[in-house]
Amino acid sequence: MARTEIKGFAEFDAWIDHAIRALSPAGRKKLLRDVAREVRRRNQQRITRQTDPDGNKWQPRKPDREGNIRGAKKMMLGFRKARRMVISVTPSAASVGFRGKTASIASVHHYGASDYVEKGGPRVKYPERPLLGVSSEDLRMIRGKLIDAIASGN
Repeated sequence: MARTEIKGFAEFDAWIDHAIRALSPAGRKKLLRDVAREVRRRNQQRITRQTDPDGNKWQPRKPDREGNIRGAKKMMLGFRKARRMVISVTPSAASVGFRGKTASIASVHHYGASDYVEKGGPRVKYPERPLLGVSSEDLRMIRGKLIDAIASGN
């Protein structure tokens, strides 16, 4: 379970967990799909804003030898596409992430690892630029959706 910032939410989270288990498998899957779609949408917006889940700006690109910033455009906008940021849902879990080559490239940027710029090219240490995550605002949205689903009895 995610870290709780507000005192008293641990008991609330336990109650919600129990209430979710009371939902039908189809109801849980629908609820988890709705939550995953909203989490994906929020992460797509953060990639567009070039910020991490905590709201911190990503480190900008390094300038090239002439002092120009390569492609002064925003970084990694292709990762925000729904066909690349995939949702996987079962009655007991939901995930938002990347697959294949996109996942390996996203991992390098997310964790700040080293990788080759291009095949046969130089190896570079990339700064950490978190692409996916759940903010405290996202947690409040998730709790709200859970309460709505429990109240409606789906």
